[in-house]
Amino acid sequence: MASSNLKTKIFLTGATGYIGGSVLQRLLQHPKASDFEFTALVRSPEKAEILKEKFGVNAVVGNLGEVEKLTRLSEDADVVLSLADADDLPSVQAFIQGLKSKHEKTGKRPILIHTSGTGVLTDHARGMYASDKIYHDSRVEEMESLPDTQLHRNVDLTVINADRNGWLYSYVVAPSTIYGLAHGPLFDSGVAHRHSAQIPNLIKASLARGRGGMAGEGKPIWNNVHVEDLAEFYSLLLDAALANPDGIPHGRTGIYVLENGEHAWYDISKAISRAMVELGLAASDEPTSFTDEELARFFGSVDNGYQQVGQNSRGRGEQARALGWKPKYTRADMLASIKPEIESILEERRGSKA
Repeated sequence: MASSNLKTKIFLTGATGYIGGSVLQRLLQHPKASDFEFTALVRSPEKAEILKEKFGVNAVVGNLGEVEKLTRLSEDADVVLSLADADDLPSVQAFIQGLKSKHEKTGKRPILIHTSGTGVLTDHARGMYASDKIYHDSRVEEMESLPDTQLHRNVDLTVINADRNGWLYSYVVAPSTIYGLAHGPLFDSGVAHRHSAQIPNLIKASLARGRGGMAGEGKPIWNNVHVEDLAEFYSLLLDAALANPDGIPHGRTGIYVLENGEHAWYDISKAISRAMVELGLAASDEPTSFTDEELARFFGSVDNGYQQVGQNSRGRGEQARALGWKPKYTRADMLASIKPEIESILEERRGSKA
């Protein structure tokens, strides 16, 4: 897939984030990393300099709103890794336009790996019930039964349609609740963000109210995946796509759910509550329901609070496993990660006040 007999050019967004930083760090440690030429879009000139000097990454200062820059960088790439925002349609359209131009000029189909999420599978339980509906990513009829109005779906369909048109090979990765503090050189250098979103947001809301909280009764069920298992899959997928892009599911069949366990939201809120008691931050280890006012205050809106930590989202990542993905971390590891996550958040707060 390389543009020449030299290196495979990889353009990625989100390098300073939790997912993007984890994926970039894994690819920098790839056995064939010397065959890759990385270009990363970052907002911070300071972080761009660190990426260049310490990690050999060609860092371009910019943001997702600079669509002409995104188009140009994508046209110059063999692979685009969309790792920053699952719902930013204009930026994804820019990636596609650039890759389409490359295809028209060279006759080759470049690769687009886009990060979506299992938010696309959610219902409207609002914390009140567990669902037995499970989506299997290997069953195209199940995935295509999702309404176009589902979270992330408009962007996913845009990516899939670009593959259908023959401009590129598309692979949509849909991680479930990602957990675990990110570690390694990229994070130690201060370039990338160590924390995920859903569980840390639930922790911060609970800390702010002085007691573990949950949306509704915490009954809905969601899958989870450790950040290191996630990064490993991106490396595996990249290898497979470069080796034989037509030989693995792509386009309408190329949706890859990442999961290795499930949790009820109550279980996470209970684990947060227990850890808060152990750390002397709460008197009771039993979570209580957020009020609508709390959901709005801590999550931006009532609906967003329920979407983040109050819906069912159940899938089975059969396609990732068919590629040879073997996740190591389990639900027990997820629950065990919560107290260290709380301690890390508190330590960072103390550091920022120093």
